[in-house]
Amino acid sequence: MDAEVKVKPEQELDTPSLWRSIAESSPLPMAVLEGDGHIICYVNPIFCRLLGKGREDLIGNAFSGVALVGDECLSLLDRVYQTGHTEIHNGQEDGASHPFYWSYAMWPVLAANNSIVGAVFQVTEGTPFHQQAAAMNQALMIASVHQYELREEAETLNEQLRRANEDLKQFAFAASHDLQEPLRMITSYSQLLLKGYRGQLDSEAAVCVEFITKGARQMRDLLAGLLSYSAAGADSREGTAHINLNMVFEMVKQNLKVAIEESSAVVTSEHLPDIEGQQSHFVQLFQNLIGNAIKYRGERSPRIHVSAERHESGWRFAVTDNGMGIAPEYFAKIFGVFKRLHGQAIPGTGIGLAICQRVVERYGGRIWVESQASQGATFYFTLPMGGGNR
Repeated sequence: MDAEVKVKPEQELDTPSLWRSIAESSPLPMAVLEGDGHIICYVNPIFCRLLGKGREDLIGNAFSGVALVGDECLSLLDRVYQTGHTEIHNGQEDGASHPFYWSYAMWPVLAANNSIVGAVFQVTEGTPFHQQAAAMNQALMIASVHQYELREEAETLNEQLRRANEDLKQFAFAASHDLQEPLRMITSYSQLLLKGYRGQLDSEAAVCVEFITKGARQMRDLLAGLLSYSAAGADSREGTAHINLNMVFEMVKQNLKVAIEESSAVVTSEHLPDIEGQQSHFVQLFQNLIGNAIKYRGERSPRIHVSAERHESGWRFAVTDNGMGIAPEYFAKIFGVFKRLHGQAIPGTGIGLAICQRVVERYGGRIWVESQASQGATFYFTLPMGGGNR
């Protein structure tokens, strides 16, 4: 199509039938604008579809009033009308309010005397796709930046975790060797002092030495408990294997044989499933739960029962006793490190249930208690199907 459309002065913008026929069948949206006010005097069908309006809504109105175009488009139209030069624009200007990514060409309409009487506006691209593609590219760029930032943050956190694990290993070594050695010395020399000066120390001095020995022994037990707590949560797959929990249960009963016999406890279980994990973790778990049930037995002989059932996507275990029970306000507290409800009245370090929680959470489960004071307690814990392989 020629870059100029000439019309007779008396016809002004009454476009020739041939030109109109071409415009009507054009696959590109097209409009003819009259005067420096850019009044629409013609639109082809596809331009109407582009704007979603009928010809009666467009013809006779200012182009800027019916088409959501930006200031740059109107400036180019003014320039075409003033200079007679063809203008082409590719892309959408920043901040444009219309929903289309418009690329367009504009050229002058000349009268027979070559005076500029209007302009032809032809859209070369007018679909939302380009704007969506641009937005998607921008989103991808932003996402890649965020991904890079998250990767850096993850690397930093992994390094911090590595250092924390290294610190934990050093602490475990210190707790099992360096810190316990001076405690053994305190205990040994306290006993030597009692033996060497037997009959020479007054009763008050003897009581002081006994307190020293007792305190050293308690500190040793606390350090051993902390070491067990650290080991229960260590992220290691060493020793991971197929575990028969029925065998673990029998092993725990053997470990607690003295306590069971002294308390006349009856410890039973249903058939327990096989799982994947580290056997030592589950020995700790069941031994602490059953041992606590014996320890907090109250006045009755302990009756302790272990069961397991399929539950949703995993196993739900229950360790039920007929002991002292726990008031609901202490349910959360008892799982804390060194949290004890009975002070020195019942011996212990207050770390057993914290170890249980650490073991269960390490395998992707959770642990909780249901109880009433003086009515026994049931400790529940869950494991994903197959033992929570992690």
